[in-house]
Order: sequence, then C-alpha cells, then structure tokens
Amino acid sequence: MHLQVVIFALSFLTTSAYRLHRETREATWTDLKANQAHDKTEPTKDVNQIYKTNIDSSDLYNPDDRSKSPVAEEMQRKLNMESERLRIRLRQELAELQERLSSSPAHLSSTLASMRERLAPLTQQLQSSLSISTKDLCSQLSLYLQGLETAEVQAEANPALNQGAFYWMSQTLEHSSAKVAVLISDFHTKTLGEIEHLKEISASGQEAAQSEHWQKIMFRLGQEVSTLRMEAQKRTGSLQAELAALLETAWPGKAVVTASTERFCQNAALQSHVFQGRMERLFQGLEEELEVQGASSLSPVSSSSLQEDFSAKLSALIQDIMHSV
Repeated sequence: MHLQVVIFALSFLTTSAYRLHRETREATWTDLKANQAHDKTEPTKDVNQIYKTNIDSSDLYNPDDRSKSPVAEEMQRKLNMESERLRIRLRQELAELQERLSSSPAHLSSTLASMRERLAPLTQQLQSSLSISTKDLCSQLSLYLQGLETAEVQAEANPALNQGAFYWMSQTLEHSSAKVAVLISDFHTKTLGEIEHLKEISASGQEAAQSEHWQKIMFRLGQEVSTLRMEAQKRTGSLQAELAALLETAWPGKAVVTASTERFCQNAALQSHVFQGRMERLFQGLEEELEVQGASSLSPVSSSSLQEDFSAKLSALIQDIMHSV
C-alpha cells in the first residue's frame, strides 16, 4: 500500500515536471519566432551606391579645405593673372586686325551694301508719299479747272470768277510745296540717322580711312536731297508764275491754263518715280569708286603682307599660351 502511494507520487511529480518543461520550451520557441523580422526587405548589394555615398559624404574635395591651402591659393592666383594677360593680348591683336581690315575696300563695300539695304525702305516710302501728294494736288487743280470752264462761259457777266480760281490754285500749290518740303526733310533726317547708326557699328574706333568715306556718302546724299527739294520748289514756282502772268491778260482761256497744269502734274509724277533711280545711281557710283580704290590701294603684296603679319602674331600668341599652360 505504501509502495503504491510512493509510486503514484513519483509518477505525478514526473508528469507535472515534464509538462512544465514543455510549456517553457514552447513559450521560448514562440518568443524566438515572434522576434524574427519577416517584414524587412532583402539587404542591398549595390556596392557602387555604397561607394558613392561614402565619397559624397567625405570632405576630400571640399572647397573650404582647398582654399585653406597656401599653395593652392598661390597657384589659383597665378592662373588667373596669366589667363587675364593672355585674354588682353588676344583682344589687342584682334582689335589691330579689325582696324587694318576696316579700311579695306572690301569692308567698305560691305558697309555700303548694308547702307543701301537700310535706305531702300525709306526711299520707297518717300516715293510713295510724293506720288500720293502729287495725285491729291492734281485732283484739286482739276476741280479749279472745271471752275475756270464755267468762268469762261460767264466771263463777261462775272470776270472775278477767273481771278478767284487762280488765287485758290496758287494757294493750293503753296500748301502742297510746303508739304513736299516736310516729306523730303523727314526723309533726309531718317537717312542720316541710319547712316550714323551704321557708322557707329562699322567704325568702332577706326577714324582715319573711314572718316573720309562716311563724309563722302553723307555729302552725296545731301546733294540728292537738295536737288529733289530745289526741283520741287522750282516746279511749283514756275506754275505760280505762269498763273500770275495769265491773270494779267484779258482772258487766257481754259486750254492755256489746262496745258500748264498738266505739264506741271506730269513733271511732278515723273520726279517722284525718278528719285529712286537716282538713289540707285548714287550707290552705284560709290561702289565704282571703291572698286577703283581697291585696285590701286590694296595690291596682292599688301594683302599677303597683312596675312603674314597676322599669322606671325597668331603663332606667337599660341606659343605663349602653350608655354603658360
């Protein structure tokens, strides 16, 4: 009996101990399993990225560190001084070459072509304005001629009609002449402005050879403008003088006045169309003078000398740059 009790007690203790140990093992395994980081991504193997990160985070190429070096500072200062010296020398060489080439006939011819291109719209505008002014004037004169036709029928009854018509025709001519003078002056002002603009662009400090060239162009242009203005004034004054002379006669008749007026209108229309051709002849004459000047002044020897001189200076400059580097 006592033996059975002892055996039962030992069995109970053994069973209880085993279950407690098993629960402890299960709890330990559960904790270990729960501690696994299953949600983590796979570790990267981008070695280049790691290397780049290390390099970027380093201060090997920090400008502050480099600037603290006296040797680096002195080297940078010498490089800056040498670069500035070479830059100044190159600019001087190019400026001298530009100065020598700017006085050549080829350069002047190119400038003249640019001037012709710039003045062409202004010339066309003046021609159009003169044509419109002439048409308006002749239309008004035609109306006065119709009034003279009526006066011719009623001359004996009312001789003052022809005097009034002549007066208004003269006033219309005077007003038109003033308008034409304004158009011509405006054209002259604009052309001089364009020439001055081209002069500033082209000359850029070269006064010797180009000064005479620009003066010649402006003088010739001024001559053409003055001729145009004088012809317009002369034509208007001539018709006014004819009207005044006809007014002193007993009665000249409509046919005589009409002939004088038509002749005036034809000459005015012809002048407005001829002016553009005269401008073309002006530029052609200047170009021919440049060709003659080029044949006499710029010989093959001088051109070759210029090329050799510049080549020698350019070679010396390149050698200086290489030596500095």
